[in-house]
Amino acid sequence: MRPGSAAQPARPASVATAAGLLLGAALVLALGWLFWPEQVLSNGARVFFVMLWGTFAYAAFRGFGWVRFAIAATFVASLWGAWNSNALGRGLIAHATAQDVACLTMQVAAFLLLWLPAAGRWFAASPGRED
Repeated sequence: MRPGSAAQPARPASVATAAGLLLGAALVLALGWLFWPEQVLSNGARVFFVMLWGTFAYAAFRGFGWVRFAIAATFVASLWGAWNSNALGRGLIAHATAQDVACLTMQVAAFLLLWLPAAGRWFAASPGRED
């Protein structure tokens, strides 16, 4: 905190939980890659998404409000890609692993937690902008 600035409001439990869920999703992806590499369709994509969800976890924990919109954009892009796939139903069912389901569940739960009113007020106070 800078000298002369007002005290930062306490981080809501919903934001801390959401950041933990996002970090958990990144860890599930990384550990799945380590222990079940045969289930990974693209190593480059796996590295990208581990870094993406880890960055989102950090941004949420630090109070960067843009993270909520970035997660929404990621979900829209994923849905767009799934919609435009040749075999939507078959492709998703054939390639979905327990890791994918666990990660998606954690990501959606985190996204919803970040949009709760207490989280919105905390992001509006912009604690991440003072660093």
